[in-house]
Amino acid sequence: MDRLTQQQRTAVLATASAVGASVIAYTLYKSLSRSSSSSRPRKAAKGYSPKPLPPGCFDAVIVGAGPSGGTAAYYLAKVGAQVALLDKEHFPRDKYCGDAVCTPAIKILEEMGVLDELRQNNECHFADCGGFVSPSGLSYIGTSQHKLGEAAACAVKRTHLDERISRCAARTGADFKEGFEVTSTTFDKQAGLWKVTSAKGEEVSGRVLVIADGATSRLATKLGYCTEPAKGICSRAFIEGGTHNADFDGVCFYQRESLPGYSAIFRHANDELNFCYYLIPCGKDDMCGNVKESDLKRLHENALKSDPFISKAVGPNAKVERMRAAALRLGGQGLKTTYDDHLLIIGDAAGHIDPLTGEGIHTAMMGGKAAAETILDMRADGDFSKAAAKCYEQRWMKYYGHDFYLSKKGAELIWRYPILLDACANEMQRKGDAMMAMWAEIMTNIRPKTYFLRPDVACQLGFAVVREFWNQKIMRRPDQYTPPAAPAA
Repeated sequence: MDRLTQQQRTAVLATASAVGASVIAYTLYKSLSRSSSSSRPRKAAKGYSPKPLPPGCFDAVIVGAGPSGGTAAYYLAKVGAQVALLDKEHFPRDKYCGDAVCTPAIKILEEMGVLDELRQNNECHFADCGGFVSPSGLSYIGTSQHKLGEAAACAVKRTHLDERISRCAARTGADFKEGFEVTSTTFDKQAGLWKVTSAKGEEVSGRVLVIADGATSRLATKLGYCTEPAKGICSRAFIEGGTHNADFDGVCFYQRESLPGYSAIFRHANDELNFCYYLIPCGKDDMCGNVKESDLKRLHENALKSDPFISKAVGPNAKVERMRAAALRLGGQGLKTTYDDHLLIIGDAAGHIDPLTGEGIHTAMMGGKAAAETILDMRADGDFSKAAAKCYEQRWMKYYGHDFYLSKKGAELIWRYPILLDACANEMQRKGDAMMAMWAEIMTNIRPKTYFLRPDVACQLGFAVVREFWNQKIMRRPDQYTPPAAPAA
């Protein structure tokens, strides 16, 4: 060993580390597989018998008509449940978002018949040509749809998506009340009913209150279920079709300065682009890696002007709208619980946004469907207790919540070790669309994050890290990314 050069010692140690990491990954993978398979929805406990639903009351009152609330309302109304869907806005209304609709949500939209409406009205664009740019500037843009057999995501403006879902719920039988700004809620324990009152004095009563009023969730905060403000944030700016140079459907850009956050460009119908920037909570309190939420505007604007990859795709003549921003509540952050007697919390209000990707439309819709299934079970059993409502948590944990832990750990890893993303990009350059398709499956919830821990995948990525370490640290390959501009004094 003494005869080995320092470079050779480093390579040997790195290889040993990769093998060791693979063994650990396999053990963790088997452990998580066992724990997730044992989490199954349980039948609600008997012995809780509320009075019959009074005339004019609803089985469920849903506050918030976004993707989660609208989906829950649809699946409830579909089987004849009485449901009120309330929203303070009049539709169509805008929502600042990255607009990426992942495969699980696409399948629910198909079930609802909404996807056909979006297609017929040219309001969605399915992604095929896409990829990402790593922190050191390694990039891969390929086509994954022919490998997956379906598009991993499509882009739909929230103006269109939310209205289509809520109108579909209304056609199915939900009582959709627009302009209903909730100012107070009271629960009559003896009657087992919630009374919800609007700013105009309108009143709606129902057996179950479903909170779906977004990441800032005034209602969940007022009732004491949400204990702190949302800690993530994202930006959005549309770029007019025909004024840019982008020739892809969707690309994520992992700038080193803002890891584990990233920026992205998604192509909409009519060649319009959505440029967005996500800052993801990580590290110290009130920090998103090495930056703060207050840095968002600077990062967003600098990326458009100075990032060599983004500025090239946008071009010098692009018509870019003013940046808008929205809060993100990721991985259940700040929630004491998502269920209680006669109550469920869903979507962004429940913090059901992936802590690694910042994506929340598909989790919102899956959670909305899980909430509807739970309410229908409680309705059939005549049991609306907290014990019965627990089945909702078991469902969303099975559908996507089990991924949140590894997503949080993944965010911490790429913040501390950006070389992991460089290694993935390098592996895509070596393996082509097959590797791109695997990445797309994991990042869009087609496969769980535990897929990264499978021995065959973990070993492959472990050796990719060794190769990238050699290229960066030993061979001193130049960084292809222009260093970010220093903050203004």
